[in-house]
Amino acid sequence: MTTAHQHEATLEDALDFINTLHIEEDAPDHLAELGAGTEWLAQRGLLHERRDGRLPGVDDEGTNTRIRGCRDAMRALFDATVEGHRVSRDVLDELNRVLQHRELIELVPSRAGARLDHRHVGDPVDDALARLAEVLAREVGTDDTSRLRICANETCRWAFRDSSPTGRRRWCDMASCGNRAKAARHRARVRAATSAPARPGADAVGNADVARA
Repeated sequence: MTTAHQHEATLEDALDFINTLHIEEDAPDHLAELGAGTEWLAQRGLLHERRDGRLPGVDDEGTNTRIRGCRDAMRALFDATVEGHRVSRDVLDELNRVLQHRELIELVPSRAGARLDHRHVGDPVDDALARLAEVLAREVGTDDTSRLRICANETCRWAFRDSSPTGRRRWCDMASCGNRAKAARHRARVRAATSAPARPGADAVGNADVARA
């Protein structure tokens, strides 16, 4: 089956896809339920309903597993890029398998000669995943990935691209993770100050002062 589509994936789409699995303890996997993965792809304009009004693979557990497997491999690639370590062969094999399903690029007639168009051939879910994987692969394959970040809050680790003017953003959101981190550092300083041992001789000096009084 050959179907035309209009929406190309963006880096924002790819990062939001990665972030459907939260790192926080007891946080939900937003793609865990059957059909959740295809619904997410449809909401981003990457997947379209069939003629019967249903999404491809919406009731297929294998499709949902495939979607989550791609998401997890993209997360592993992103983390390895940001943290500077090697990517496992299994992750690369999974993403290369996904990328093989990229849509067909071809010339089609237009009013002024011809124009480039693209179509996905075969499983539309595989094509949607290929578009997401490709945009991330192109981003991590550039010479400068210094703007790709993982939230410094270890219980969050949200994947994002730093678009701040200074390029020094550490948190996914200053109002949430940034403020929580500042509060945690403050509490740690208070605990350290209250639990610090008294300086040697402090009691003797204090007693001498009392005696003089």
